[in-house]
Amino acid sequence: MNALRIYRVTDHYIAFLHSRDSRVQFNKQTSRPYVGVVLHVGEFKYFVPMESPKPHHKKIKPGTHILKMDDGRLGLLGFNNMIPVRDDVLITFDIAEEPDADYSALLQKQAYFCNRNKSEIFGKAARTYYDVVNGKNKFLASISCDFKKLEKACKQFDLNR
Repeated sequence: MNALRIYRVTDHYIAFLHSRDSRVQFNKQTSRPYVGVVLHVGEFKYFVPMESPKPHHKKIKPGTHILKMDDGRLGLLGFNNMIPVRDDVLITFDIAEEPDADYSALLQKQAYFCNRNKSEIFGKAARTYYDVVNGKNKFLASISCDFKKLEKACKQFDLNR
């Protein structure tokens, strides 16, 4: 199993997907944009967004669609918000070159956590995907992106438009 890397996704692609499914989260217009890990789910690569730690994360119960990293101290992975991606919409970056030292340290800890917990991450991603796509969990489907619709959009996306 290859090491998981942290990526960003182009704003243009995020906006395109959001136009197809309003549950797709926008990139924040701050110094801390959408970051996440990429893994294969079904026939597609999926970007699983990470959230920085927030006080309300302590109240969130772990479930199929959420993985609290280090009990929430490092934030969480939101599998219900994962989106299909292609290589041409992913932005690689060097965590060590992040100008905010605290944020760089957080990203390094998150990357370490993700690689130590790859099996659980892959399992939660697959379970969320299949439960939503196969209609096994109505609540989960109601709070998740429409994975099948987004897969069609992913194929149609034109980077030059």
